[in-house]
Amino acid sequence: MEEQKNKLACIYGRCSTDENRQDVEVQLVELRRWCTAYGLQYDEVSEYGSGYKGNQPKLDEVIENIRLKRYSILIVYSMDRFSRQSPSKINALLDTIVEKYGCRFIALQQGIDSENELTFAVVKPLFVYFANKYSRDLSDKIKRGIALKRAKNAYKGGRPKKSVDEAVIEALKAKGLSIRKIVREINTGKIERNRISFSTVQRVIQKQGEKPCLDQNI
Repeated sequence: MEEQKNKLACIYGRCSTDENRQDVEVQLVELRRWCTAYGLQYDEVSEYGSGYKGNQPKLDEVIENIRLKRYSILIVYSMDRFSRQSPSKINALLDTIVEKYGCRFIALQQGIDSENELTFAVVKPLFVYFANKYSRDLSDKIKRGIALKRAKNAYKGGRPKKSVDEAVIEALKAKGLSIRKIVREINTGKIERNRISFSTVQRVIQKQGEKPCLDQNI
């Protein structure tokens, strides 16, 4: 028990921006309670972003801190709060977190614990699949709804175009920032619907006559 108390955990909560009836605080309350019950010190990280599209910059930072050995335990409320991306990608990521980085992974709602070989090897992949399938089914439902509205000439179009300050992008590029870092700088503090994408910044830089640095993995 003394060894566990010396370990620093990270609790991570996420909600999608379209989940208007959900609040990430609901997850954090349960995660804090669990850490307190087991005497764990912890940092908490939360964000609003699409788990299906992988728009989770704060989770990326958590994983980097895990790689750097800052956190030895990662705790989420449920698997779909961790991610809804493709099962192959998420299973590989979790294997890296646990096996390569030596970090314990826990999903409270499903009772998944990487220290329990059965739950991690057998139960975890099932819930990773269910999380991804939910988002795929939801995406298909939305597409069918749009197609039906178009057939009735009732579709009003997608989201309005986002304003882009090309001068800001040009200034950040002049500082030597990569496209990925420019996107992060511009989107800091913005809610999901107001954020700009990597491809948008890339198009602006191409328009300005500069050759972009295609560093999407940075």
